[in-house]
Amino acid sequence: MPDTESKMAELISQPKSYENDGEKITNFTPQELAAADAFIAQKKAARNPFRALKIARMSTQGPEK
Repeated sequence: MPDTESKMAELISQPKSYENDGEKITNFTPQELAAADAFIAQKKAARNPFRALKIARMSTQGPEK
C-alpha cells in the first residue's frame, strides 16, 4: 500500500477538476481525503484493539522531590 501522506499531498496539488481530450476528471477535496484517511485508520485500529492501548509508567511511591 502506498504511503498515504505522499498520496494525499499529490492529490491536493492537483486541480479540483479538469478536462483532457473530452474526458472530465474531478478530484477529491482535501477535507474528503482527510476524512477517508481517518476512516482507514479507524478500520486498522478496529482490527487490532491492542493498538489503542498506550504504555504508561506508574509508580506508587508518590511525587518525586
